[in-house]
Amino acid sequence: MKIFFGVQTEGNGHITQAIAVKQFLNAKGHVVSSVLAARKKKGLSKYFTDEFDVTQYEGFDFVFDSKGRVVIWKTMIKNAWELPKLMGSFVKICNIIRKEKPDVIVNYYEPLVGLTALFFPKIKYVSIAHQYAMTLPAYGTVSGFPVQKLFLRILNYVTSIGAIKIALSYYEFTDNTVIVCPPILRRSSYIRSDKQEDFVLVYLMDEGMLNGLIEQAKKHPDIKIECFTKLTKEVTDCPPNLLVRQLDGCVFQERMRVCKAVVCSGGFETSAEAIYQNKPLFMVPMPNHYEQFANCTDAYLHNFALFSDTIELDKIPTNQTGNDRWFDKYKEILSSVAYQLRS
Repeated sequence: MKIFFGVQTEGNGHITQAIAVKQFLNAKGHVVSSVLAARKKKGLSKYFTDEFDVTQYEGFDFVFDSKGRVVIWKTMIKNAWELPKLMGSFVKICNIIRKEKPDVIVNYYEPLVGLTALFFPKIKYVSIAHQYAMTLPAYGTVSGFPVQKLFLRILNYVTSIGAIKIALSYYEFTDNTVIVCPPILRRSSYIRSDKQEDFVLVYLMDEGMLNGLIEQAKKHPDIKIECFTKLTKEVTDCPPNLLVRQLDGCVFQERMRVCKAVVCSGGFETSAEAIYQNKPLFMVPMPNHYEQFANCTDAYLHNFALFSDTIELDKIPTNQTGNDRWFDKYKEILSSVAYQLRS
């Protein structure tokens, strides 16, 4: 089969899934021929571009304020203003698909790639995202965020037109509208270590959240912290117990295996990795970001994490219940989907 990927690159969650599925497909003798992804102002993660030969284009984008909060009205205005560019990108994507004629397109929540299904009915589409679980009855509810909830439903539709939908979840449940699947993590995420070092590992989706971490590090000088984030400028106000590092996927995983606890944003993949690694988990959703609040609430309701609006190092839990039986079923479910595609 000739396989294309479309990858939404806001944060690193969908990127992680794409790398993991590529590894699964390669083990089965399949090759991912092309990867389509929207370029980002801060650039794409190095561990993504190291893994794939990526064709980039102008895509949808979120707008954040200086504190890392999503600004909905600015996001909507920005994307409306750039609609001509988005239309040009859509034509570019369609031309690539028309020329290369893939058998299967696996879409990781990238809207422009999802819309191409309207014009290529003979191509088989598979859409993978944890967002598809968020609108189902089994998922916990979060009050508020009416505009973002509506936007999520629109994106869920746009990114999965005519596709086999795979909804990723921390836990098992059934729903006849999707295939429920455990988190799909990179092969190296399933490697554990017997060693443990005395530090807390932190991942921040946006460097705007660093100020809060620096304040906490100064407040708790006895807690050693290693933080990974996408840095665009030098950090000059770090206390001795805080090390801030440029995001590197491989190094981050190595440090997660030996840390004593994890603090992360409300993203799905990093929290799932921490759960599988049996690390006590404290989650801090980005302000005004419904998906992250929903992920945090879901993890909390199923006893995988504690969470707060702000980083609070003294509230990190002391244990992790884990869910190995469910997490280990992802290969079985992906194999079943691959069989459907071949038939």
